[in-house]
Amino acid sequence: MFSRRATSLAVLFVTTYGLLLGVSAFAGEDGVRAKETAAIQKPEPGSPGDTLTREDARMALLVYKLLDKNGKIKGADIKHGEKLFLQNCRPCHGGDGRRFNFSRYYEKPAFIGDRARDDMPTFWYQINFGDEERGMEAYIDEFPLQDLIDIAGFAQTLP
Repeated sequence: MFSRRATSLAVLFVTTYGLLLGVSAFAGEDGVRAKETAAIQKPEPGSPGDTLTREDARMALLVYKLLDKNGKIKGADIKHGEKLFLQNCRPCHGGDGRRFNFSRYYEKPAFIGDRARDDMPTFWYQINFGDEERGMEAYIDEFPLQDLIDIAGFAQTLP
């Protein structure tokens, strides 16, 4: 009875000590399972292991998850995006997105639809983080992610 209790306490001690160190006591002899788990775990936001800035993380989401092979936004509700665009973007950009020309005076005109279709990373950055040079506000904290996806999807349909 005493040896069974001592064994249980020893296992509990080793397990607790391993957890405190971040090592699984049940990883096996070579620790392969612990290494695999550590490799796939995402670091906590703001932790020392989290090296992506907020901007980097949002841009990586666009590139790796939201764009299809043709540069179209995946998972956008176009009708909802249109509603949000008309409510929030129309005052500055116009209902068709052509009130503000992004090009220099000597270049071919480029409007929101052009930017969203031809240069989605720039468009995505600007709706998330704003554009101080042009006086555009950042919307990353104003809208849920899905709303920004919907707006971006709708913007790709504009002329």
